[in-house]
Parts: sequence; structure tokens; C-alpha cells
Amino acid sequence: MKRSLVFFLIVISLFTGSVFAQGKVEGNALRIKGASFLGSLRTDLEKRNFYSDIVGLEYNQDWQGNRGTSLINDFGFDYFHSLNAGILSNVFLGLHLNRFTRGYEWNSYYATGLGIKEGDYRLLYSDINLGITLSPSSNFRILPKYVIRSMSQTFEGNYLGIGGPSYLGQDTKTTSGTSGLVGVGFEFDLNDRATLFADFLLFGPFLLNSTGTYNSEQFRVYNNGFGLNFANGGYTFYSEKISVGGSIVVLPKLRLFVSFERENMTAKAKSPVALSFYGDTLDRVGTLMEFVSATADHQIAMSGIKIGVTYDLNL
Repeated sequence: MKRSLVFFLIVISLFTGSVFAQGKVEGNALRIKGASFLGSLRTDLEKRNFYSDIVGLEYNQDWQGNRGTSLINDFGFDYFHSLNAGILSNVFLGLHLNRFTRGYEWNSYYATGLGIKEGDYRLLYSDINLGITLSPSSNFRILPKYVIRSMSQTFEGNYLGIGGPSYLGQDTKTTSGTSGLVGVGFEFDLNDRATLFADFLLFGPFLLNSTGTYNSEQFRVYNNGFGLNFANGGYTFYSEKISVGGSIVVLPKLRLFVSFERENMTAKAKSPVALSFYGDTLDRVGTLMEFVSATADHQIAMSGIKIGVTYDLNL
């Protein structure tokens, strides 16, 4: 019986989509949502920089400044269309936007010098949600989901090396990608005002294969020459997420919610062209390491607290 129930939920998940209701929806409604995120974000670009620099015997410390507040987070809407067909409560379609910015700083060490490094970073992603709500009881809902996620990252770094050799450097990295993700959510009403919820992204890419672009350019001027590292290719990712929290009605149709969020987006470049030069000479070891650092699996890791509101417009 348990195996049959799990199989049923998986099948439903494969053909349905995402909802972030966090409270029962009455009739046809447009639920508007906005939140702020307070927590940490570590980008996959941190590890890629580490492995790219290690070939030059330069050791990067962990990037500092990963914690912060993101005000424009989970901003968007879901439209719910009531069905009332047995346990099938409604179908829905929505769009949510997320924005994270960080200013990272770190030091690096090489045999006879110190690197002072900093960079501005931005992560944007949008989720298109499509799915249904299953209501096996009046106060419990199961929310299978399918999410089409589009994401992009930009990083612009400035480097100063003090020692032998000394250098000035600039680093620009951009990534973008789209992927289909599958998951499921659960909601339990404690009473007419309070709801507990959990939301999971389980695996991907599914149906929509992950596609995107990866570009990395690092240029340094030394006191005895110059160097250039370059990589360009495809970019793929998938996401695993857990969100647990609660919401409460503070005014008619207006809910306040708080949740703990933890998400890992595992990403890598796909078939990049990678090159490393010192002056007009091709650095074969550096080229290999630039390729390896681009194509290795690394994670964009986010964890923290999300606080926001939802408001229902009956249609």
C-alpha cells in the first residue's frame, strides 16, 4: 500500500507543477507574493576561481561577505482556478522572481606575495510554476509540482598582487541556464488562520533539458608580463531544495509567512573552449586546469530565513 501511494504521488508530480500557496485558496484567485531573504549564498564561481588559480601556485582563501539580505525575493504571483473535482481542488499557473547580490572579498597567497581580491556578484532566477492541488482532507493538501527555472550569474572581480611578481587583474564571469525541475509541497492547516507548509525540489532536469552558457575571462598585468585565462561553452544545472515554515492570516486575504530555506544548485560548464596564455605563449597546464575548473560539478548554495506576505485577489 505504501509503495502504491509513493508511486501515485511520483506519477502526479511528473505531470503537474509548482505552487507556493502556504494557505488554502478559496475559489478562483490571484495570489500575489513578496518576500525578503536573510542568509548566506556561496557561488560555484568561488571553487572555479580556486582551482583555476592553484595551477599558478596561488592559494585563495574562502570568500567573505556571503551573508546578507535580499529584498526582492520570491516576488510574483500564482493564479488558481478552482475545480472542486473530488480531491483535485484547483489548477494553477504562476511566475516568481528572485534576486541576490553580494560583495565578496578574500585574500590569496603565493610563494613571495599576497593577493588582495574583491568582486561584485549577482544571481537572478525566475520560476514558472504549473500544477494542481490535491486535498485528501479539508485541512491537508499535497502539491506536486513542475518548475521551469531560468537563472543567470554575473561576477566582476578586481585583483591586486603585492610581492614577486606583483600584478593587477580583472576577472569577469557570466553564466545563464534554463532547466525543468520536479518536486512536491505539503500544507497542513492548524486552524482557520495558521498553516504549516513544506516545499521540496527533488530532482532535474526533467522534460526540459538544462541548457545555458558559461563565459570566464581573467586578465592580469604583471611587473614582468601579462596573462590571460579564457573559457567559453555551455552551462547546465539542477536544483535540490527544502523549505519549511508557517503562515498566519493577519488581515482578510493577507497572510504573513516565515520559512527556513536551504537550496543547492549543482552546476557545471559543458564542452567549453578553454585557453591560458602567459604573454604570447600557450600555458598547457593552465589551459587544462581552466577546462577542469569550468567542467567540474560545483554548487550554488543558499540557506537562510525568508519573511514575506501573500495577498489574494478573488476573480
